Amino acid sequence: MLEALFSALVTIVSGPSIIFLILGVMLGLVVGVIPGFGGTVGLSLLLPFVFGMEPISGIAMMMGLMSVVATSDTFPAVLIGVPGSVSAQATVMDGFPLAKKGQAARALSAAFFSSLFGGLFGAVLLTAVIQIAKPIILAFGTGEMLMLAIFGISVVGTLTGSSIFKGLVAACLGMIIGCIGISPASSEYRLDFSTVLEVQNPIVMYLGGGIHLMVVAISIFAFPEIVELLRSNKAVSEKAELEKSGWLIGLKDFLKNKFLVLRCSFIGSFIGLIPGIGGSCIDWISYSHAKTTVKDNENFGNGDIRGVIGPESSSNSKEGGALIPTLLFGIPGSGGTAILMGGLILLGVDPGIQMVDTQLDLIYTIIWSLAVANIFGAIICVAMARPISQLTTINFTVLAPFLISLILFAIFNSTRSWGDLLFATFIGVLAVFMKRFDYSRVALMIGFVLSDSIETYLYQTMQFYKFSELFTRPIFLILILISIFSIYSGIKIINRKDEIAQSKSKLLNLKTIPQWIFLFILSFLGIYTIFVTDHLQYLGKIFPISVGIFMIIFCFIIGVQMYFGNTGAKVFHDAENLVKGKREIRNQWLTIFWFISPLFLSIFIGFFVSIGFFVIIFLNKIAKKNKVFSILSGILVWIFLSLISHFMVMDFPPGILQSYIELPWPLS
Repeated sequence: MLEALFSALVTIVSGPSIIFLILGVMLGLVVGVIPGFGGTVGLSLLLPFVFGMEPISGIAMMMGLMSVVATSDTFPAVLIGVPGSVSAQATVMDGFPLAKKGQAARALSAAFFSSLFGGLFGAVLLTAVIQIAKPIILAFGTGEMLMLAIFGISVVGTLTGSSIFKGLVAACLGMIIGCIGISPASSEYRLDFSTVLEVQNPIVMYLGGGIHLMVVAISIFAFPEIVELLRSNKAVSEKAELEKSGWLIGLKDFLKNKFLVLRCSFIGSFIGLIPGIGGSCIDWISYSHAKTTVKDNENFGNGDIRGVIGPESSSNSKEGGALIPTLLFGIPGSGGTAILMGGLILLGVDPGIQMVDTQLDLIYTIIWSLAVANIFGAIICVAMARPISQLTTINFTVLAPFLISLILFAIFNSTRSWGDLLFATFIGVLAVFMKRFDYSRVALMIGFVLSDSIETYLYQTMQFYKFSELFTRPIFLILILISIFSIYSGIKIINRKDEIAQSKSKLLNLKTIPQWIFLFILSFLGIYTIFVTDHLQYLGKIFPISVGIFMIIFCFIIGVQMYFGNTGAKVFHDAENLVKGKREIRNQWLTIFWFISPLFLSIFIGFFVSIGFFVIIFLNKIAKKNKVFSILSGILVWIFLSLISHFMVMDFPPGILQSYIELPWPLS
């Protein structure tokens, strides 16, 4: 074994392989920095170039890209509050508040070292269990998969802000959004407005395909943060200069929390090993673990470095775990490994148990590629951390049009549909008020991510097992106990918060009318879900109706709490006082309008043209930049979009103008 490992290391660091590995790392760094891309998109773009390459070089290039995306996606998560990919969602919670305090370099440094350790841990684990992983994977039946998904929902209890019921309502909303499209149990279309609109209506056709994960992720995290920063009219960072020793402080934070790093790395690798479960929620589970196991956790969500270290350790270690079912059984453990498996097949490598017997050296080559790529990626990111962190000191009104353009492009790239942009706008506006009224956006994301898994494993469990049989399975029972403990921990944390105990005045007054209206809207969504899915087959309606009923119950409880004055008051009044006390803060609806204005402009002149004009107008009118700078910036955005559309073979949606006037590419 040692001889095979050494031989694989020599293979990967010698000859052209190391060059292709570094090239893959560089591409992965770029892909991770661009919000909405992620490893799945990056590998998809790489596949045409890998086809026909020598297998070792092709594998090195793909592994280089996949390995570092979870490292470089930390840049946008920390600096602008936008997850670069789904693995950086939880990092936003504390990374972005640290950037606001002028500690972006510290957050990035701690994240990179944690990510490096997690990646190496995953590679070591992959090496250690490659021979014994088969019985571990086969021990998880659909019942255990269901409980693992339910455990993900139980994490909501520790991440709900000042009211656990608001968190549960948000989780139910996420699951309802996840129900949009085809039912996995009965193959019926749900929540697509087909009962009131024609089948060929664009809305029905779009919703019938379901909602893409990145549309929801970017909308609920990026939209509210950008609206808030535009209202404040200042730089992301509260300090004019960042600490010169930020990267060193981050390293010390990493070393100080070494046991947390180790635990979260194990969590990431273990859950990543289970196909289809943890790829999109591992970071949340690790974040919850960090919050519930460390001392003095009151600052989580407001800039606690441990809230960065935990999820970053697990987000990179999951790749090693996800490779185990991919290489051993040909069952992708995540979206990225699914694309990787396709690339391996293109290179003439057939993943499966036979790889252990006939191509063990190739498996070790993949492991070494994973380890070496993580080292290169971390070194490059640490070197870039300080200069890139300086971006946080620029007034946000200058950065905003470029970020909004990038976010809209990332959303459109999800399925390349107009529907993505319109639905993202709806969810984004909803998320703005969720943040204002302290409804957990994290809970919404967890509910959405796990919705399909819970429903699928629910009906499979109903078919494969008798109810009594489940309680004879040890892993199933262990997961039940873990879920109960997670819920208990969440309730205990909520009970510690002073907001609930200190708010005793009646809330039935003019100032709380917006909260009541918002609660009514959420209740209506639950009722609507029940009524429009009631005609479906039993397996198609049982899940959405159950979620709708629970959502109505939780909304009723929140209403009772609001009436008797024991939830939400402090958050709402603080927001009101902030707006009244600072005249330089912009109107909330005005900032929302500027965010969505490119979409309305696109209806008339097309997406490509409107984005450039939006940048020019925004910089000139809002950021108060001169016309030359504004026009040059708009031209640069057009050039960037042209290059992207060319290499990605992408057509941007046209507007009414293109219907009457034939324009050349890319204006057409």
